[in-house]
Amino acid sequence: MIVDFLAGAVPEVDAFTLSEAVTNGRLRGYAEHFGGAAKPARSHAEVTERWAAAREAARELAPSEKDFLRMLDQGGIGLAGVYTESFGSRLGVPTAGNRLVADFVRRNPDRTVGFGGIDPWETDAAGNVDEAVHMGLSGVVLSPFKQQLLPGDPRMARVYGRCEALGVPVLLHTGINWSLDAAYDVGHPRYIDAVASAFPDLKLVALHAGWPWVEDMMMVTWRHENVYVDLSAHRPRTFTRPDSGWAPLLRFGNRQLADRVLFASTWTLLGVPPAELAEEVRALPLKDGVAEKWLGGNALRLLGRE
Repeated sequence: MIVDFLAGAVPEVDAFTLSEAVTNGRLRGYAEHFGGAAKPARSHAEVTERWAAAREAARELAPSEKDFLRMLDQGGIGLAGVYTESFGSRLGVPTAGNRLVADFVRRNPDRTVGFGGIDPWETDAAGNVDEAVHMGLSGVVLSPFKQQLLPGDPRMARVYGRCEALGVPVLLHTGINWSLDAAYDVGHPRYIDAVASAFPDLKLVALHAGWPWVEDMMMVTWRHENVYVDLSAHRPRTFTRPDSGWAPLLRFGNRQLADRVLFASTWTLLGVPPAELAEEVRALPLKDGVAEKWLGGNALRLLGRE
């Protein structure tokens, strides 16, 4: 079975629109970096205008529930992760609630797994983890650069501790971020190392595999048996290109860490169907059986669905 560990935002129009609009409408630096002609917004009014425009544009791209499930069928994907985030206290914009994700998963229990958003700034962040798991969600998502906290901040620690106790994974943004309002290295693997040392039984998924610090990320993953990496937001076909920075993933993920790599499409970010991305994984120079681990076996074990 192919498991798309992090397919994208829950495919409900408002939720999808809010999630997509954050990238190009609220995070200063992303539209400028990926959009080409855009200039950095300098005022609240400019950011507000960009946010409104991005929401409108994203609405046109939002798939229906039927479209989303059809896409999974076309890609031979048996299980897909959908999620929301929670960072309103810092970025000042709304996000979809965990209940909406849980309701979607409840309607499609054999096809989807849900991850909830937790805002570590909220007073009862640990209680919010309990609530999300009680709803039927299988883990939580944290984005330190959006939440304007280092991964090792005590506010984050409350979330880690609760997830460790409940046995559910934390999906944590790692690697570079393009925000002009956050330090570029908030997602460096050294922070994952510190968190994994403090919470040795916590299942941590380092989203985006820490690129461009992939070798550091591989060493941290090797040091801690409960740390995983996912491939989200990057095209597997680029991994073999000279100087792409991905050589350590192919080297260690093909051997010592073959059981700790997760396929994840985040297809909306890339604009590429999950089926195509899965085929790019299969085309990588991996030993027999490794691609199948990356494409599903590792995720099923992590989720307790073997």
